[in-house]
Amino acid sequence: MNKTLTFTAFMMLFAGVSAQTVSLTFTGSDVLDQYVPLIQVVVTNHTKGWQETLVWPDTVLVLTPTGIADFESQNRSLGLSLNNSNPFDGTTYALLHISEPGDVTVEITDIAGRKIKTLQATSVPSGTHEMRVSLSAAGIYFLTARQNGKTASMKMVNRGNGGSNNIVFSGVETQNFASLRQSQNTGRGVSNSPFDLGDLMEYVGYATYHGNLVESAHITQEVFSSQTNVLPFSFSISGDDAEPCPGLPTVMDYDSNLYNTVQIGTQCWLRENLRATHYPDGTAIPNGGDTMSNTAPFFYDNTTSTIPLDKRGYWYNWQAAMQACPEGWHLPSDSEWTVLHDYLGLQSDYICHEDPNQIAKALAHDLYWVTAYEECSPGDLSVYANNATGFGAVPTGESYGSDSEGIYVMFWSSTTNYTTFAWVRLLGNSCPTLLRDYSVKLSGHSVRCLRN
Repeated sequence: MNKTLTFTAFMMLFAGVSAQTVSLTFTGSDVLDQYVPLIQVVVTNHTKGWQETLVWPDTVLVLTPTGIADFESQNRSLGLSLNNSNPFDGTTYALLHISEPGDVTVEITDIAGRKIKTLQATSVPSGTHEMRVSLSAAGIYFLTARQNGKTASMKMVNRGNGGSNNIVFSGVETQNFASLRQSQNTGRGVSNSPFDLGDLMEYVGYATYHGNLVESAHITQEVFSSQTNVLPFSFSISGDDAEPCPGLPTVMDYDSNLYNTVQIGTQCWLRENLRATHYPDGTAIPNGGDTMSNTAPFFYDNTTSTIPLDKRGYWYNWQAAMQACPEGWHLPSDSEWTVLHDYLGLQSDYICHEDPNQIAKALAHDLYWVTAYEECSPGDLSVYANNATGFGAVPTGESYGSDSEGIYVMFWSSTTNYTTFAWVRLLGNSCPTLLRDYSVKLSGHSVRCLRN
């Protein structure tokens, strides 16, 4: 009996020591289970008596149970672990631990043994390297690393579509890893605070709603493994009649930005402006670009804007906008914008003064617009309410428009008008209609993506 207890205790100790780092992932949701961007998250360890605050864009806190880091550094010359929850939804981050510098082969295979993706990494220094792993189909997979005759492997369970099958090295963990994370805006931080499996943790999130800082419900629980924590808020970010696209309430781009969706008639739209800095295949979009050329794609961030990035997104010239939407989405054509316009004009809830052309308020966000006195315009607060559709258009202005923020927003279409121009849709603070216009392709405008 004593031998059995000793063996059991040893196995429990071994299981605890063999455990990987624990990742606490946080996201927010409103009363309709739609994504809410978190401004910060306060994490309290009641067992150990410490508290840490994650500030946007950090959304993941990585904890190392006592003794595990020393065990791995002393006994593992090659190892793999996930830096996110498992199962995951399309994209996850894996840690590759190596003690000997050199070439490393990393591959993904499915449950039938078929190779899905292989990465040949040369002259890799010793240390703990992070890899971004994406998979396009749900299923059970194996991630395997090989170096100098040694092999490490782990099982992964994918539940979503990450856009493509890919493995990308994205960094090396060091003692300054947490500060490196924050400087690169990658959304994860590493804690040096003491932690053991089973510690009692409490989480509370903060978000902005109508310009006010709002606190989420508190979640308190014991932690034994990596987990994703949804922090619920008591408000709704939707328009009065807005509904997310059936079966697809949120969408993630290559940069792991998360967008809400909205179903309007037969069309499924992103509810926020695009803020991707990479195309769906992982190619970086140049920042700033050559504004004197029609052929150089670029995005541009208005860093002086008072509108939060998750609402305003980036400006893109037409060349970049044509390619930047997430996998399965596209830049809407001029005729697809017309479908939206005509559908809203037929719905009494979305028009003003019974005029089928006066649909601007139904599309406009209820914040950020400069006050205007033209009835039925986004800046007019005297009749009806903005954002009945949940489309949530914000007045980002344009890259060439001096002091244009708060006044209007221009959305690209994919339809060319002559060689150097493309059609756009424009909402203005003092205009009750959704205007059709055209703009030179080198200009920077906002992008809304439409589901294929």
